[in-house]
Amino acid sequence: MNRANLLTLFASLLLALAMAEIALRIAGISYPEFNRLDARLGWAPRAGVEGTYAFEGRTYLRINGDGFRDVDHDPAKPEGVLRVAVLGDSFTEAREVALGDTYWKVMERGLSGCLAASGQKAEVLGFAVNGYGTAQQLMVLEDSVWRYDPDVVVLAFFTGNDLWNNSFDLEGHSDRPYRVLRDGELAPDPRSAKGLRFTVKKVWSDIKHGLFNALRTIQLGRQAYKRARTWAEHRDDGVSGQLMAGLNSALYREPQDESWRETWNITEALIRAMKKNVSANGAEFWLVTLSNPVQVHPDGALRAQIAADLGVTDLTYADRRLARFAETESIPAVTLVDPLRAYAETHGTGLHGSGDFAGGHWNPTGHKVTGELLSQRLCAVYGS
Repeated sequence: MNRANLLTLFASLLLALAMAEIALRIAGISYPEFNRLDARLGWAPRAGVEGTYAFEGRTYLRINGDGFRDVDHDPAKPEGVLRVAVLGDSFTEAREVALGDTYWKVMERGLSGCLAASGQKAEVLGFAVNGYGTAQQLMVLEDSVWRYDPDVVVLAFFTGNDLWNNSFDLEGHSDRPYRVLRDGELAPDPRSAKGLRFTVKKVWSDIKHGLFNALRTIQLGRQAYKRARTWAEHRDDGVSGQLMAGLNSALYREPQDESWRETWNITEALIRAMKKNVSANGAEFWLVTLSNPVQVHPDGALRAQIAADLGVTDLTYADRRLARFAETESIPAVTLVDPLRAYAETHGTGLHGSGDFAGGHWNPTGHKVTGELLSQRLCAVYGS
């Protein structure tokens, strides 16, 4: 092929890509990279980024000016407003459902309804980020929450992986900031210190994702690849495998080794530090333990079989332990497993997953039921 033909081919490809880019923009199709690397938190959402998120559902996602999945809020709390800040991970950020369908927005509407008689309303602010462990959530509390002067801070704890996320020994994520206990006090884990490796990685990531977010054609190709990879990873999973996907079976029993004992101690110390921070700022602290898929699957026989296979009598060790801890620490707590399981059994419906996948995050029904349950509990305290 001569040079003229090569140039013609190259120009044709560029023209085709340009036309495809224009068509995708006209159609409003985009799948941006929502996160960026962050020297303090490890990673964080990109403020102002918006586009389609299409895993376990399809939603239009927007990150607000503070870098969280929520609308923008005025830092000055309006008169007559009960302001609630919610900390959590991907279960609370809830990219799988529309913002108005997240459990904390459902809770906001329910709580506003019961406050209306006293001339008040609720405002629930989301500070959740996918993948965050309790140490990162404590940092968000310290860095971002207090300028909004909340009356209540809720820690939404996902037992499915939050314990795992709090241990370098168990997880060893290269970017996550971990904590350790030194003479009973929390301290940064030196193994997770950010150095030259992270700096170089962040520079390259910013360049790569900047280019990626500018080109819809690349986004579409990456989305297709990720969907195909996810399908290939789970195509042979039965329902049991789907329910346990991404979970560590050790969370369902009393710790059997030093790493799990340590992560429990660190986790409880982090929650205790949150309560202290919240109290020092004049607000009230609540602990809410969420459900993981196997705990609330509507098929009781299947749940019992999975528990037997794991060698445990039930699947709620972590929930029960956290409830006891909260009682000891005088922390108001809500354990969602029992009422969510009862709803799933009564209605014969799954609260996690969508389509032919039974695991993963809450679906819209899971969020709706959870939001209603939490609004009832908070109404009983703040609605009188």
